Amino acid sequence: MRVMKLAKVTAVLGATTFCSLAYGSGFAIQEQSITGLGRAFAGSAAVAEDGSTIFFNPAGLTQLKQREVDAAINYIVPQSDFNNSGSRLPAILGSGPLTSGSGSGDEAGKEAFVPNFYYVHPINDQIVLGLGVNAPFGLVTEYSESWPGRYHAVKSDLLTININPSVGYKVNDKFSLGFGVSLQYVDVQLTQMTDLGALMAMPQAADGKVRLEADDWSWGYNFGLTYQLQEATRLGIAYRSKISHHLKGDGKHWTSNGVKLFDENIDADLDLPENLSIALHHQINQQLSASADVTWTRWNRFQELKITSDGGNFDLVKPEKWQNTVRYGLGLDYQYDEKWTFRTGVAYDETPVSNEFRTARIPGNDRKWISIGASYKATENFILDAGYSHLFISDPKINEIDSRGYVLAGEYEAGVDLFGLQLRWLML
Repeated sequence: MRVMKLAKVTAVLGATTFCSLAYGSGFAIQEQSITGLGRAFAGSAAVAEDGSTIFFNPAGLTQLKQREVDAAINYIVPQSDFNNSGSRLPAILGSGPLTSGSGSGDEAGKEAFVPNFYYVHPINDQIVLGLGVNAPFGLVTEYSESWPGRYHAVKSDLLTININPSVGYKVNDKFSLGFGVSLQYVDVQLTQMTDLGALMAMPQAADGKVRLEADDWSWGYNFGLTYQLQEATRLGIAYRSKISHHLKGDGKHWTSNGVKLFDENIDADLDLPENLSIALHHQINQQLSASADVTWTRWNRFQELKITSDGGNFDLVKPEKWQNTVRYGLGLDYQYDEKWTFRTGVAYDETPVSNEFRTARIPGNDRKWISIGASYKATENFILDAGYSHLFISDPKINEIDSRGYVLAGEYEAGVDLFGLQLRWLML
């Protein structure tokens, strides 16, 4: 009876990480446009040069005069090396150091491919339809099962698929409106180790494993406007709604030799946040244009997350205390000739996570972007776009204490490289 009671505590520990991932994996994926990638996504709600305006501002569809298919792939390469400095057992277990089978540090970031697809279909001079398929939220982090923070996190994998039919309507020569509906699928998988050795007063002598999986379909919407302030200057304002998910799935907890301790259905609510973007695009001369934007995201919806399970072994309410964020971007486009266009941009992107509530699943911090890109018009029908960004991330410090008192303390060395390729097919 005593063993099962303590095992229940370790199962609840697993639920704690589910909360961390749910908020952390709400981290938005900005990579919805390869042309945008080349200018650090500056001014994306106003530029409207290809089908990605379906995501950033559907009113921009009225700037596109012919049918168009855009197919893109983004390759995301994060670096997140953990340097341990004082991770330890709970005081009740002696406060000894958390050991590791693979050295004092570990690599958290995992490479990921993120595709985008857009289709644009003008109906007449006033109405343009669009369809976008992309992944607006996501996360993949994975550590070894023997790193010092294994009782806090091992694998965090969140996938979203967003299907976004849209329409743009040209009110007059200066003013356009746009609206879209987002049908969104979310799938979450989390794992971590549990200290079963502590049940026999031998902490870290034997580890168990917790895995939580859940998914859901839900929906939201986006809308926007564009206004031609003057012939060379366009204003764009765009809004994407929150999407509320009720995740259902199962939680499992078993020993290292495969003996199952718990297997229960789990439920959790997850609100993916709304955002508002205000952008400008200005044609400086025939070759050079500038873009800028400010984008606000309402992350402060994530104050806590409640988990429930059939038998109560994964029940938990965990505080998160996320904060609203603002992103600032500035970019330039230079049309060298009829075939080549070059881009560059910079941006500053705030993190919603405070130092106090940072977790091993989301070891992020404020980021500075620097980007370059180019487009090559191979024929009248086909354009090839490429982009690259490097994200400089302020080294995140972590002092995460879980519900049983296990302390993960240290610092990450972090950065991200982003590569993107896109083929645009213009149906003349």
